[in-house]
Amino acid sequence: MPRRSKQLVRQDFKPGPIGWARRRVLPHLARLFALLGLLLLGAWITGRVLTDEHHWSQYLYWSPPILMIGGAWVMLVLSWVFAKLARRLGGLLLRPVLLLLAVGCSFYLVFGVWRMQRVITASEAKDAGAIRVLHWNHGGKSIDAERWGARIRELETDIVLIANAEWGEPRQALLDQFTAYAPDERVRWVNYSYRVHADPAHFRLEGGALIASRYPMTRTGMVEFGSNDRTQVMSHSSSGLGWVLFAEFDLDPERLDDDPLVVWFVDLPSNPAVWKMDAMRSARAAIDGWDGSGWEMGRHVWEQYQNEGASFPDPDLIIGDFNTPRGSASLSTLAPGFGDAFLQAGHGRARSFRVSGATGWERLFNTLMEMHIDLTLVAPEHRVSSYQLLGPAETHHQAQIADIVLDSR
Repeated sequence: MPRRSKQLVRQDFKPGPIGWARRRVLPHLARLFALLGLLLLGAWITGRVLTDEHHWSQYLYWSPPILMIGGAWVMLVLSWVFAKLARRLGGLLLRPVLLLLAVGCSFYLVFGVWRMQRVITASEAKDAGAIRVLHWNHGGKSIDAERWGARIRELETDIVLIANAEWGEPRQALLDQFTAYAPDERVRWVNYSYRVHADPAHFRLEGGALIASRYPMTRTGMVEFGSNDRTQVMSHSSSGLGWVLFAEFDLDPERLDDDPLVVWFVDLPSNPAVWKMDAMRSARAAIDGWDGSGWEMGRHVWEQYQNEGASFPDPDLIIGDFNTPRGSASLSTLAPGFGDAFLQAGHGRARSFRVSGATGWERLFNTLMEMHIDLTLVAPEHRVSSYQLLGPAETHHQAQIADIVLDSR
């Protein structure tokens, strides 16, 4: 064949830009996207294993599972598409590994984290013999107190714990919703600022805590800790202050030998820049350093007491806004051996904190995040028969409702 004819043949088969990309670029992209998918799942798995044992790992633990696992599936699909279009193999061994991990993580998320298998058996009905406890971080938001109070009463709630309710008349209006727990024709003062037409032993206002109960309380004590420093997070500020209050409830006033139900009501610092293990240690140190002062119920009014050398009573229940997601290793610092109510009886994404009024990317981020930071921790001798989250929609925090079945006391 003449020299000129051979050159023409070689030119006819010379690959163009598309052919070059299919041989040189697409295989590398297929491998890259498979690696990115594995990195996403690796980061998520690391967060699930370490939780907040380290400062850096707590942020991996907080990463949205829908974003991490969903992102891995997207990377897998992109890797497969690029591999199909390429003329050379790329990521051939990585994709099966990514597929197995994505399937495994997805199943774990749905059935191990969200516990969606309980949808079939879940019920809002209150178990006979259970004590229904409701906690809600009011957050100082304006709400319809009468409507919300009626909703709580419809739920047959036995103990209501509300944190950070608005001061003044809004707090009084909220308190008035629960006078049916122990009505009295006379006006009784719960403290120097708030009064009820009810037995004051069933009500307590102290610092940021409001308690209303069907059962009389005999004693309370409180510790506060942290700093006034605030950190700007998105368009919201987070506080470094925290408090823990214990309350003893007399479940059977007719008996003199029964032990009280001890509840620790908590509101821990909200600063996300702080290592939560340190924050929990600060809470534990404050509890251990309690000075023995508090309030006890007298004949008709709450009276102050001082018992130097006393310690917080062992809790049956620790409930409140921990500002730490469920399952965090740091929780064992405050409640060693305690079980999480959601893990025993809850289901769903369980987002107890949602940023209301968010716009733009904040709204998207808020939709993806699963910040279950309002928790109920139960002593190992008790069990939880039901756990659910409830509005109102006007506030950042959802109320949590738990039915606690106590041991035979």
